[in-house]
Amino acid sequence: MHKLLNGEEFDLCCHSNLVRAVAPYRLTELDVHDVLNVFQVTGLTAEGRYFTKPSPAKVGDFIEFFAELDVLAALSVCPHGDMSAPVWGSEGGDRLDICRPLAIEIWQPAPELLRGWTSPAASDYRGGHGLQGP
Repeated sequence: MHKLLNGEEFDLCCHSNLVRAVAPYRLTELDVHDVLNVFQVTGLTAEGRYFTKPSPAKVGDFIEFFAELDVLAALSVCPHGDMSAPVWGSEGGDRLDICRPLAIEIWQPAPELLRGWTSPAASDYRGGHGLQGP
């Protein structure tokens, strides 16, 4: 689905939202990991077709992550809402009536909870994916 923003056409999907969110940090689409659908039911059928189902999430549901190193996280509410109604084709369109808000809280664990824990060592990966140059 394409929308106009300030006269410019852009894709309206979770992945594109994340690409636009990281752009101010001089990151590109290549820096965006696959979308992690935490409150959305998606998958592939036996025939390899993508499907979505209505979200079973309820008000107050949450997921807690612990970042073991500094991380830039981008959050996107799916522009297609909770998937409880068609959003593509003649029945689709903007469905703000089925969009749900998300919130994010960032906490610093109490020092006593981290006693004995250390951040993981930096990867010694040097690029090349194991390939040798000419």
